Amino acid sequence: MALRVDFNNKNLHQCSRVELIQQLALKHLHGGFKKATSSSDNPKIPDPNLFNFTAEPKDARKECGRLPSIAECAVHLELLQAFRYLRIEILSSMALSILFGINPEYRTVFRKRVKWEGWTKSLVREEVKLRDENFEKKREKVWPLYLKLAASRFLSWIAAVEDFDRTNAPNGLFHLPPIDVLMVWHALLLNPKWFRSFEQRELKYLSTISFPWEQIHAAIDADSSKWSFKQSEADQAWFRDNCGLHPNFLEYLTKEQKSEHVSQYLTNYGKSLDSDGGHELDLESVSELSSSDSDSDPDPPELKFLDVCRIAAGGDDTIENLVDAVKRQSAFVDKMDKQLWIRSPAVEGTLSRAIIRYERFLKLFKLYPRTMLVPTLDIDLAWHTHQCSPARYEAETAEIAGRFVDHNDKLGTATLDPAFEKTKALYRIRFADDYQTCVCWDCEALRSAIADDDHKVPTDSASVAGEAQTTVAYYRAVEIARQTGEELLPIRDTP
Repeated sequence: MALRVDFNNKNLHQCSRVELIQQLALKHLHGGFKKATSSSDNPKIPDPNLFNFTAEPKDARKECGRLPSIAECAVHLELLQAFRYLRIEILSSMALSILFGINPEYRTVFRKRVKWEGWTKSLVREEVKLRDENFEKKREKVWPLYLKLAASRFLSWIAAVEDFDRTNAPNGLFHLPPIDVLMVWHALLLNPKWFRSFEQRELKYLSTISFPWEQIHAAIDADSSKWSFKQSEADQAWFRDNCGLHPNFLEYLTKEQKSEHVSQYLTNYGKSLDSDGGHELDLESVSELSSSDSDSDPDPPELKFLDVCRIAAGGDDTIENLVDAVKRQSAFVDKMDKQLWIRSPAVEGTLSRAIIRYERFLKLFKLYPRTMLVPTLDIDLAWHTHQCSPARYEAETAEIAGRFVDHNDKLGTATLDPAFEKTKALYRIRFADDYQTCVCWDCEALRSAIADDDHKVPTDSASVAGEAQTTVAYYRAVEIARQTGEELLPIRDTP
């Protein structure tokens, strides 16, 4: 079909770009579409039907039958958005900065100001406080400080999970951890070789379960512009009872009443970050707190948290490696936010095609066992989703790729770029298809429209392209309205 020609794709890009620029310049946030009259009329984007975990496998998975599903990949996109907004919330929290002893240093200057008294003009000195221009840079330290504590909480969680007696527990019951612990677990799983032998720990339970995608979907508010995450009451209670820690970590740090000892320790912990990223903290102060007779002594949960702080600040390689793993994934999180497939009109088609391409990618490992292969962004999403369920991943890569395939996210562009070009050539040779394609909303909507049109009565290319462009314009208008804080979103007339 003519729509597959690059010239037509470029025209669609140009039209969408011009339309978006005009929409933002004129502040016409609803893009010419009607506005919902109540929040109950707001469109559901993504479509709830996307998260059908019991759907029959589609053609994308018919050969091995167990590759990640569309629903799992979709929840993964939701989770990455939740991670991104958690990071934004941590970095923008003034309460957290102050708690860690990172305060703005205001500078006082005196400026002359004209003062009129009747017809008489005089000059007076006025005291002015200048903002700390380096404060935002200093606040960047908050994220690694938070991650070290999150990594320490993760170690407490895996110990509780592995030791938990499941004799009388309902079959298949799994209690979802808090988002900070989930983020560290997610980053560890994306280093599958490391996970298999994680610090000589025998993770008998965690190595056998599939990632709890359905529970994660239930915990994320997709209607919120910030993708808020909230555990169920039962999951919070399990974490509190078995780990001895507060389930909502950010709330505990910024809102919960803490003893004077704990608050002072956290301030010292924040100030202890030296220029080389290391810590010089008196770790013995934690044990001294338990023997103090002060009225503000920490209670047992706070002592448990102080133990978490001690491990976080102790310079342990495991903590440092977990923090680095989360940091490395931040780049991928930002790429997924830039694409924002989870809000696009063609998200189901995008994920379906990604799974097909991922299966082909795995086959290349068997065909070219000595070649380094590098994924595209959509294939990488499916690959990451697969790795989050380690037992499935190990079995299925052995079946399709002929061996266990590790995922090394430490490699730089000097190594990845030439390997990507080689992968692109091999993919083209073996599957007679393009490897590197544009995956923006416009192109993905066009591909899905073409795929749908192939199963219908043939129509002219102009009408298919026009419908795709209109659909993209509508979804874009909804997302712009959502991100600018509009409570009532654009709606389309139903035919």
